[in-house]
Amino acid sequence: MNRLLILSVSAGAGHTRAAQALEQTGKALWPKAEILHADVLDFAEPIYRKGYVQSYLEMVNRAPELWGYLYRSSDHPPRSGRQSRFVRVFDRLEFARFRRFVRDFDADAVLATHFLPGQVFAPYRRRARDRFPLGIVLTDFDAHAFWVQPTADRFFVATEELAAVLAGRGIPRQKISVTGIPVLPAFARRHDRKALRARFKLSRRKPVILVMSGGAGVGSLVEVVRRVLASGSVQVLAVAGRNEKARRELESLRPRPGSELRVFGFVEDVSALMAVANLAVGKSGGLTTAECLAMGLPMLVCDPIPGQEERNCDFLLEAGAAVRANGGAALSFKLTALLSDERRLKSMRRSAVRAGKPRAAAEILKVAGSAEMRG
Repeated sequence: MNRLLILSVSAGAGHTRAAQALEQTGKALWPKAEILHADVLDFAEPIYRKGYVQSYLEMVNRAPELWGYLYRSSDHPPRSGRQSRFVRVFDRLEFARFRRFVRDFDADAVLATHFLPGQVFAPYRRRARDRFPLGIVLTDFDAHAFWVQPTADRFFVATEELAAVLAGRGIPRQKISVTGIPVLPAFARRHDRKALRARFKLSRRKPVILVMSGGAGVGSLVEVVRRVLASGSVQVLAVAGRNEKARRELESLRPRPGSELRVFGFVEDVSALMAVANLAVGKSGGLTTAECLAMGLPMLVCDPIPGQEERNCDFLLEAGAAVRANGGAALSFKLTALLSDERRLKSMRRSAVRAGKPRAAAEILKVAGSAEMRG
């Protein structure tokens, strides 16, 4: 591999984290190669970029049921006709600079952690143009129709079930590699839990609960932390991401006697927090789910957003690595029950280890650097 281009879209933090995982792993694997990670939306007009990102974040925060409806109603093969022609014309104008950038980079392989690059190049690839090796890396434990891009050369998926789903939607099975979702190398290395507990000033006698809301800080994080702090004698690590308002609110909380609270904003090395935790509480985003599994960390999933988060949660429940709580009262009840059942927590941890694929990024790059990439 001499030149590798990795493409992401900053609509939610997961697509970017997956691309960063591929970038870091690729640079370690091929130190002399030119490896570049680019955000597709950096080439779009500011109003388009802002609308693309903010519309998603606002919807999942303020109208999750509407997002779920749109997710389900759009989960079908694309129809031909007037709408698709309109989209093609719009994409041709909006993404012209992005297409030139990709062509000029002249990569040996292109990996996309979002379906948008596949959509943008599909009309040209159907006409036998832009035939660079293109791989699509799915970042959820679900395969929405938007990811079904027949002109791509290879698809990288989390599970055998997703391979079957894509094959059922017309993607040749030989073009699909079951690798897992790429996570940063930090999630694959061994951690010194004793040293990390000392670093975070954590007691070994109390359970450590990691509460997260994702890199963008969406969801009812403060209310969840309140519930966790009220569940007993616990040590809570709360990650607000880039949500400064939530971080300030968390810092104003006063834990009950016997409980402790550490508040973090955006955290670069989440693996260190996961290494010391007994349980993660939060949403089931694709990358968060993959990272917890890679670390062997059980999850208590709170009110997953309808759509991909619910389907990620389904996977966790089937794997035995999580429980789900719908609503605050259920969260309090299930958390208390889990913390009093050490045998069940250990079983969930073993299940997480079995389901985790911490070296997924290396597996993807191994295929990307081989003749398999073109199917």
